[in-house]
Amino acid sequence: MSKPLEVEVIAHVLGSMNHCSHCQVFIDGVGIGDQVHQADLASYPPEWMDEWQRLSNLIFELTEKYAGKLVVRITDAQSPSALWKAIRHGIRKYPTFCVGKEAYHGFDLQAISSMIERHLATTG
Repeated sequence: MSKPLEVEVIAHVLGSMNHCSHCQVFIDGVGIGDQVHQADLASYPPEWMDEWQRLSNLIFELTEKYAGKLVVRITDAQSPSALWKAIRHGIRKYPTFCVGKEAYHGFDLQAISSMIERHLATTG
């Protein structure tokens, strides 16, 4: 069996930050940690949440379609690694799907699948 194809998705990642370690222990200890994290996530604009859901659904579709053939790595667009890739490879819009030296920006399942299939054909 051949090695799975790595697909890197560079996107803005939504999340909740922990507070300072002392405060976080207190917040978790009194049982409101989940509520605080939910409030953090709820503070994002609805269009960001919709885009994140759309991206999640697309990634699930890809992993189902190519079960066992892909490893999907999600990189936060604000991370140093993504910043370096943006400078080095000219990535300016998100989400961007990267396979080898090829990149695609957007949500078109067919375009992403075509890119993946080209790489699977050459590595498989």
